[in-house]
Amino acid sequence: MLTTAIAAPPAERRVAPRRLPTLGTVCHLDQKPSGEPELGLVWNISTTGISMLLSERPAAGASLTGTLLTMDGKNERPITIRVVHVKKLDTGDYLMGAQFSEPFTVDELTPFVI
Repeated sequence: MLTTAIAAPPAERRVAPRRLPTLGTVCHLDQKPSGEPELGLVWNISTTGISMLLSERPAAGASLTGTLLTMDGKNERPITIRVVHVKKLDTGDYLMGAQFSEPFTVDELTPFVI
């Protein structure tokens, strides 16, 4: 009798559900690889992490600081993140996924999500 092992589905690596950001939510990173400030467009966000579009590739594992803010200027929060993964898109931009050094509370996240 021939038996075949069935692999278990991969474990979900994300700790918290991702949410769509409020229109115009951006992140001003203090420094991009070229040494200048970077403006990232927030793609999605959770209490534990963020993904955003960037013009330059950050190094995986890098620690970055910046400010998360809404374009209307009503909400802002300083952040420190650790880059988890980066993917170059066909547009020439980079999609970066990162983990917050300190998780947001639900109340802190609320102004930045739909």
